[in-house]
Amino acid sequence: MNYFKGKNILVEVPDTTARIGEKYDVYLKIGTEYGFIDEAKVLINQQKGTNEKEIRMNYITTEKNMNIFTCEIQLKNIGLHYFCIKLIINNVVTWIKNDIQNKCACITEENKQYWTITVYEDSYNIPEWAKGKIMYQIFPDRFFQSMEYVPTLLKNRVTEKWGENPSWKSEDNNLINNNYFFMGNLKGIEEKLDYLENLGVEIIYLNPIFLSQSNHRYDTADYEVVDPYLGTNESLKSLCNSAHDKGIKIVIDGVFNHTGNDSKYFNEYGTYDTVGAFQGIQSPYYNWYKKDSNGDFEYWWGFKNLPVCDGNNKDWQNFIYGAGGIIDKWFELGIDGLRLDVADELTDEFIENIKIAVKRNKPDGFLIGEVWDNAITKEGYGKQRKYLLGNGLDSVMNYPFANAILKYVRFGRSDYLTETINEILTQYPKEVITSLMNSLSTHDITRAMTTLAGEGIQNSRFNWIWDVPYSREWQESKDSLNSEEYEKAKKLMKIATTIQYFLPGNPCIYYGDEIRYVWI
Repeated sequence: MNYFKGKNILVEVPDTTARIGEKYDVYLKIGTEYGFIDEAKVLINQQKGTNEKEIRMNYITTEKNMNIFTCEIQLKNIGLHYFCIKLIINNVVTWIKNDIQNKCACITEENKQYWTITVYEDSYNIPEWAKGKIMYQIFPDRFFQSMEYVPTLLKNRVTEKWGENPSWKSEDNNLINNNYFFMGNLKGIEEKLDYLENLGVEIIYLNPIFLSQSNHRYDTADYEVVDPYLGTNESLKSLCNSAHDKGIKIVIDGVFNHTGNDSKYFNEYGTYDTVGAFQGIQSPYYNWYKKDSNGDFEYWWGFKNLPVCDGNNKDWQNFIYGAGGIIDKWFELGIDGLRLDVADELTDEFIENIKIAVKRNKPDGFLIGEVWDNAITKEGYGKQRKYLLGNGLDSVMNYPFANAILKYVRFGRSDYLTETINEILTQYPKEVITSLMNSLSTHDITRAMTTLAGEGIQNSRFNWIWDVPYSREWQESKDSLNSEEYEKAKKLMKIATTIQYFLPGNPCIYYGDEIRYVWI
């Protein structure tokens, strides 16, 4: 039961989430000093006031100077619902709403907030192996290099010695150079499975591993071939088999919002023996890519090496999630799940069809998405997103928790931590809570120890704590903690990690974070 209390006011609901069609009772207890209640109703709606309805509350009795009303609610539309209590007291209309600032229910005529109920599909079930486990995220180029695998060196790639600092500075064309490879490989990960098993890891999440032009591999060149610097398709199969022998699952990155411009599909530089979309409308891939109103290709956030794919194109859809498509081929190699890159930028329908393909291959396959904000309140394409309501994602990366934990540990923001935890735990479907990917560091944000003790970190309610308003040159000059900062960071990291592990979900270690401090 959830209680929303105010001054002689109590609103009771069984839960703040419900499966579609589920029936439950709402109770209102209100002090007689407020006056005679002519009418009490639950006012409920969805985004922008849609699907609005009023449900009359029935008077039950008066006990200890409290009038008690109740009604039954049954919601038949999935999504986030907003509700308050509408009252007519002595012929005057007023409302009981959520006073966020004072953390209570209040009688008001002001535009206070509503409470929420998340309604999700009755069939929402997440695989048990993806609940409450330790995850380990690996950026494959930088984890471990096995000498047993010797790759063929490729043109236009620069290799660095293991342990050297990577280069990032702008080249003459003003692009950040991501062609420096340190040659970590899949065989190296396989050789470290005993180490990961001893850490208690049961899920490994790999950043992209398929042929790409950059070391981060988010600019896919060929979805069907493991990048030869990492290994072969057989290397992936071997890693999956060895991991499964130890009870470890493998989740890999699915990058379907964009490809690389130097790919067999776009082929801007003529690297591949294909007619790429860049060559014109004669290309079989031309319609795979989005165009602007002028007919020019769209690029992800303006990066000219990342042309955006058209998720509504039938040929592209079939290539990715159709029978015999990319997802089928990846699962044939032994993977257990996918993490969808920039899930916010994929349509709900695209994600739902990926889910169908995942479950077609493995009924207990896992689909997790990159979503930075609250995935239930998130809006996109002019409507509230549905990807966390049963037919789409199984779960999401939990950046809100990471942000709140780090702000609490660094700046003592207990108010923000409490608010964030309550928001996620009351708005996310119950099936999701124990499968959230709870990280403190990832490939997209600053390492947690730097965030906890480094310079330039801002204390603001409205920012991601790891975002710093300084140039790359400034950041490079501050890329190491001094001895005092490092000792402080180790202590603070222990506190942050303790909170991380005691919250529901899958605590995720970003590779290497575990060796930066010692538990003594």
